[in-house]
Amino acid sequence: MISFFIPLLKSNYYNMKKLLLLLIAITTVSCNNTSEPAKVVEGAEAQTNAASDPNDFEELKSLEGKWAGTLERTDGSSDEFTLDYTVTSNGSAILEESDTGGTEMLSIFNFQNDELLLTHYCGLQNKPISKLTGNNNGVLSFATDSKMSGLTLEKDTYVTSWEINLLPEDDNQLMYKYTVSGPDGDVFTATSTLSRI
Repeated sequence: MISFFIPLLKSNYYNMKKLLLLLIAITTVSCNNTSEPAKVVEGAEAQTNAASDPNDFEELKSLEGKWAGTLERTDGSSDEFTLDYTVTSNGSAILEESDTGGTEMLSIFNFQNDELLLTHYCGLQNKPISKLTGNNNGVLSFATDSKMSGLTLEKDTYVTSWEINLLPEDDNQLMYKYTVSGPDGDVFTATSTLSRI
């Protein structure tokens, strides 16, 4: 099996890096799959046992391409913010590569066992796994499942929720929001309105 990857390793470092990250992400999501419903440790995190609609995943695919904006945080700081979405793995995953003021991060969206999952490889050196909790007219809301993530707000600081507003009235605009929480409560909420570039 390793011989399959040797031509890729020789061809292009950037593609190899993306492939390796994607393989790690898919393996991690597969290994964390459980048939038990999620148990939420903290009130800041939502729980959902309802099945997601596969159309929500298909809607996210419309984001494919590059986006740019400014990320503004409730702590008063801001950074240039770019997102690059790629539909990959035979259409079964969406790779989100983000750059926040020079800090690169990676997220994978996938639809598995009737759930839309978001696995985020964070600059905070952890990996929150979130589930879709709702789609309200193109506003997709995700909440981190602490059990699947192996994280707890009693000791960890991590992204606890995301909101992606697909802005159905404008295909070239996207609103992105996430909240980072920890032992002392919400650390900050970050928001950005991005334009397709």
